[in-house]
Amino acid sequence: MKRLNDLKILFNSFFNKKRTKRREMKRVFQWRRYVKWRDLSPEEKLSAKRFLLIPIFAYFIIGIFDQNLSLIVLFLVGYLLYKKFEKGAILKK
Repeated sequence: MKRLNDLKILFNSFFNKKRTKRREMKRVFQWRRYVKWRDLSPEEKLSAKRFLLIPIFAYFIIGIFDQNLSLIVLFLVGYLLYKKFEKGAILKK
């Protein structure tokens, strides 16, 4: 009899679950919202600017690295050599 009662309690708890309170979802990207620029909150405007300007900045940065990669590597090697030889020349007292 105890097992039958336990099963009854299990089924009742499974089928009579109370619904939890719904949380409000954060809007990540909705193109229709960004078209209505005046209705956006300041946080949404800032996130839209960041989202739309990242590809432009990435294009320019990749272009700079693509054109000047050998020059950048040369500067890095020169800086590392300078730091290596500088350590033995100056003594602090």
